Amino acid sequence: MNNPKVSVLMPYYNMSKYFLDTLKSLKEQTFTDWECIIINDGSTDNDRNLILDNIKNDFRFRYYEQNNGGVANAKNTAAALSR
Repeated sequence: MNNPKVSVLMPYYNMSKYFLDTLKSLKEQTFTDWECIIINDGSTDNDRNLILDNIKNDFRFRYYEQNNGGVANAKNTAAALSR
């Protein structure tokens, strides 16, 4: 998908308790012309592999990591990466 109609920007920082439910909900949407850009903003909860396992083989998700810079910085990074 080169130019999806919707870009979902998801900053991530130590929220594994809620994040997997969010991913599940997004995957279950009937509208499918979207991309999801996940920015791991220096999270320390070590759930990187859990997230990657949940998005593998789904080309709509893109995962990136950066040093902690705050939610606004993570959103700006995601926006810059959106198509």
